[in-house]
Amino acid sequence: MKIYFIILILPILFSACAHKSAFDDFNITKKQELSEEHLQNAKIKDGNETTGLVTALYLNNVDKREFHNSEYFYLSLYIQNSKDKNLQFFLNSKKPLSVKKLSNPNKFTKLTSINAAWLQYYLVTFEKEKGELKLQIKDNNSSSRVLLFKQEE
Repeated sequence: MKIYFIILILPILFSACAHKSAFDDFNITKKQELSEEHLQNAKIKDGNETTGLVTALYLNNVDKREFHNSEYFYLSLYIQNSKDKNLQFFLNSKKPLSVKKLSNPNKFTKLTSINAAWLQYYLVTFEKEKGELKLQIKDNNSSSRVLLFKQEE
């Protein structure tokens, strides 16, 4: 009888905490929470040497009302010797419709915890795609790994 009582009580005890998420203890907005979920990082490498870092935020999943006509990415980049670089952005092997260099701070700075004067910030817009999104950043000799994003309906 004691075992049955324990078996009945344990699910009740564990279910009391089930409604909490990892973001409950932080004081962040719903957009900031969505941003953290749709943020990815990658190294930019030339062979085995790391030459930079990229952080990409897929904005379509963060604010569906504002970002829906195309595919929008907010990128923060650190590139060694950035004067020598010829940055190129690709989504599913296609070039962007537009690349806008942003100042720091900008309207997306609040969405991420990434904010440094030495980073370069971009809003990159691509043609609307279906299915899995494969984002990659390249320059003269370096490239990032492919960052995979999924569209939410």
